[in-house]
Amino acid sequence: PIASAADLTATDNCDAAPVVTYNEVRTDGNCASNYTLTRTWTATDVCGNASSKSQVITVQDTTKPVLSAAPANVTAECSAVPTASAADLTATDNCDAAPVVTYNEVRTDGNCASNYTLTRTWTATDVCGNASSKSQVITVQDTTDPTITQATDISVECDGSGNQNAIADWLANHGGATATDNCSEVTWTNNFDALSNDCSAAVNVIFTATDICGNISSTSATFSVKDTTKPTFVQQDLPADITVECSAVPTAATLTAADNCGNATVTFTETAVEGACAGAYTLTRTWTATDSCNNAITHVQTVTVQDTTKPAFVGTLPADVTVECSAVPTAATLTATDNCGNATVTFTETSAEGACAGAYTLTRTWTATDSCNNATTHVQKVTVQDTTKPAFVGTLPADVTVECSAVPTAATLTATDNCGTASVTYSETSAEGACAGAYTLTRTWTATDACSNVTTHVQKVAVQDTTKPTFVGTLPADVTVECSAVPTAATLTATDNCGNATVTFTETAAEGACAGAYTLTRTWTATDSCNNAITHVQTVTVQDTTKPTFVEEVLPADVTVECSAVPAAATLTAT
Repeated sequence: PIASAADLTATDNCDAAPVVTYNEVRTDGNCASNYTLTRTWTATDVCGNASSKSQVITVQDTTKPVLSAAPANVTAECSAVPTASAADLTATDNCDAAPVVTYNEVRTDGNCASNYTLTRTWTATDVCGNASSKSQVITVQDTTDPTITQATDISVECDGSGNQNAIADWLANHGGATATDNCSEVTWTNNFDALSNDCSAAVNVIFTATDICGNISSTSATFSVKDTTKPTFVQQDLPADITVECSAVPTAATLTAADNCGNATVTFTETAVEGACAGAYTLTRTWTATDSCNNAITHVQTVTVQDTTKPAFVGTLPADVTVECSAVPTAATLTATDNCGNATVTFTETSAEGACAGAYTLTRTWTATDSCNNATTHVQKVTVQDTTKPAFVGTLPADVTVECSAVPTAATLTATDNCGTASVTYSETSAEGACAGAYTLTRTWTATDACSNVTTHVQKVAVQDTTKPTFVGTLPADVTVECSAVPTAATLTATDNCGNATVTFTETAAEGACAGAYTLTRTWTATDSCNNAITHVQTVTVQDTTKPTFVEEVLPADVTVECSAVPAAATLTAT
């Protein structure tokens, strides 16, 4: 509520009781509850002097009306949707004594005509347009199945044309059933496909009534047809009894049958009675024509099967051949076919010896036998011979020229043979040359196999002696000596790489300045049997640098004598 106007007082300098007057002016706004109050207080003294004060009160209405409680949200069947109106709710307002209540309903469709949502909204609005709303959501559904009556079974006689009219009338009448729904019309369907036959078991048909939202109710009944007449085979000439080869057993005929009231199914069975072997047996073939009411007729054929045909080898057969013993072909694996099944191939091989281990004859026999002991034979003659020489293993010794001191040892050769082992023999001959250390060796290796095939290898070893002998020990060096100390010439010896060496010695003298000064040239020459020679020279320089020596032990000493007693001079000798 708006506050009452205040009571103001006034004072004056001369008037003890100035008079205060009050005035209020209302200015309307955009609605009845929106306006402005201007309140003015005026104080006037006894002399008419006056002063005023004012208050402006702006009055507004921003408060929404208050609605009574709305109905709660509910889910309802389409046949029981509750009603509603604006009067269902009331409203109060702080300023408006009679706010207006309006009602609105919005439908939102669901997945079918009877499934939908109703949104009901009540709105209270005061004189200034302040509004408040409350809503109720009603979910409408159709979950009620239609109400259906029981369909009625029916049985009719076979009319020869499938009884189509009778079944059509019965289906169109829904088997005599009726149906109603709480919210919509119903649609009829049934699961009938076709009569599987014109009799046999009754066909069970389900009739279904469906409302607009897919709720269903079903009832079922049977439709049956009676038939007591056997079918007949369509073919005039039925399969007769026969005797045939096992490779020519005829395919069982496909028989068909007709029936007075519809189709007839022909089943076929075949039984076999074994005979003396796999290709000999008896087939009993039975065709049975049955209509839909199990009326049946049967035809039997007896097929006597026999096997008198030999197997046949597959592919090209091995021909007679002559081969090396190292290239004997592996026996072929032959297979055979038989007109009536499998054939087993057995293999045997015999060997007849020839002139040697690598020469012989193989007789190979393949026999193809079927299960009834019909047999086919193929024979191949393999003539084996050995005309291939052995082969030495590894690198063969080549012709060489060597020093007599380095003659290689003869190699030990081995050989292989295409058909077995080979033995190697060795021989060596020597041809003399110009000297003992020069000669030629002829080395021969011969490889021989079991059939006397021979391979020979020859190596020529040319032996020579081009190596000089070698002196033994330390050789005499050049020397310079006193003529009284000339050394005796050394006796030298020599060795040779291929035998003995002979050493010869010579000495020559060249005179010098005096008899005790001269030069000796000493030469030693070592020569082997092939005249390879080596020489050593020693030069001996002889000199005389030694003074003579008096023979007398006491030589004349210095003396002082009288002139009259001068001694005669002594006769001295020297060495």
